[in-house]
Order: sequence, then structure tokens, then C-alpha cells
Amino acid sequence: MSSQDGLHTAINRPFRSFSAAFTFLTVFPWFKTIDHEQRFFRAAIFYFTIVGLLTGTVVGFGGLVLASVAPPLVVAVAVTVSMSFISGFLHLDGLADTADGFMSSRGREQCLVIMKDSRIGVMGAAAIAAVLMAKTSALASLPAAELVSTVMIAAAAGRTATVVMMSALPYARSEGGLGNLFSDTDTGKYAAIISVCLLGVVMILLAPQRMVLLVGISAITVVLFCSWCVRKIGGYTGDTLGAVCELTEVAVLSGAVLNI
Repeated sequence: MSSQDGLHTAINRPFRSFSAAFTFLTVFPWFKTIDHEQRFFRAAIFYFTIVGLLTGTVVGFGGLVLASVAPPLVVAVAVTVSMSFISGFLHLDGLADTADGFMSSRGREQCLVIMKDSRIGVMGAAAIAAVLMAKTSALASLPAAELVSTVMIAAAAGRTATVVMMSALPYARSEGGLGNLFSDTDTGKYAAIISVCLLGVVMILLAPQRMVLLVGISAITVVLFCSWCVRKIGGYTGDTLGAVCELTEVAVLSGAVLNI
């Protein structure tokens, strides 16, 4: 599919394209004919940021309701778990596999084999624990008035980071895989530009006073992690897409509570 085809489909078939993104990124089955209409996968990346924004809105408002009857730490734990649950823990799984592979001190091919193994190792377990604790502590430190907007930005930024990674790096597995369903260099560049611009608008509207900090910390996180991916495996996989989403969410949540 060419960049024009991907963009053309995203514009002219928005419901189909959005549905493919929504079904892929959440636990809610909406798009029923994915196996027969794979062309919508490529157009779906134009809607990743919007799906993140919507899921963040649902989780954020749920947390706000809970905050009226529960203490901050309970709310933080509930929001943290909900952020992962709504995506079917897909991104946490990718984070764990990436940690097991990247921190194994093995070569590229063996690293990819480790990442493909469904079993979780100590590095993967530690990575999940660290991310969940980081999110929980940041959310517990947020004022209740900023909970919804911060969760919305974090979820949108995480999905935007996956689009940026797909556009910036080649796919690392020669045999293909789940992450390669959306891989198309030209389409990815268009999608990345649109997604980053959309995220910028969201930040301006929801957190103008923190925009520079949040943009900076998100960009640094994505650039550093992409550089690590290139050094370790020569590109990205579906697992690293999940990892960059989780790490970017942590970066945004942490940036929102820094005293800067």
C-alpha cells in the first residue's frame, strides 16, 4: 500500500479505519472483518492517537468518579490497572518481552528469539513492576482536578509514540509478525506527522502550562528508546511498540507531577 492509499483510505473510510484501530488497541470487539480487510490496518494508524485519547477519557473520568469516595492511592491503583486492562495488557506484555530480550546481554538473533518466547523472565517481571509502580505513584501525586486531562494526554502520547516508532524504524523481524501489520514507511511518515500534530493540539488544550515539559520528556523517551532498539535488534517489533507506549505513558505521568 502506498502512502496515498493509506491516507486515502483513512480519509474516505474513517469508520472502518477507526474501527480497525479501536479493535486492535482495546479489548472491545468492534471491527469484525479484520482477517478479510487487512488494508484497513494500514489506514488505522492514523487513528491511534484518537483511540488513545478516547480510552484515556474513559479511564480518567472513571478515576474521577472513584476519587469522590476513595483515597488517592486507591484511585491511582485503579486507574493504573484500568489503563492496562483497556488494551488487554497488550502493551505490558510487549514491555516484558522487550525487557527480557534487551537485558539478556545476547546478540540480535538470540534477543529476538527471547522476545518471541511467551514465558516471562525476571527482567520482564521487574519491568512490569517498575512501570506499574511509577504510574501509580505519579497518579497518586496528581491533584484530582488534573487527573482526567493527564490520563488523556498520557494515553494519547503512548499511542502516538508507537506510530512515531513505526515511521522512524524498519521492522526488525525478517519473517514478519504482529507489529508488521501496520508497517509501511511512507504511510507511517504521514501518520506520524498527523498524530504528533494532533497530540500537540491535545496538550495545548488540556495542559498548556505543562506542554513544553510534556513534549520534551515524551520526545526524549521515544528518541532514546528508538536508539536502543536500533542498537539491539536493528529496528522495531510488536513488542517494542508496546514497550514504547508504556514508557511514554510513564514519562508523561511523571512529567505532570515534577516541580519544574
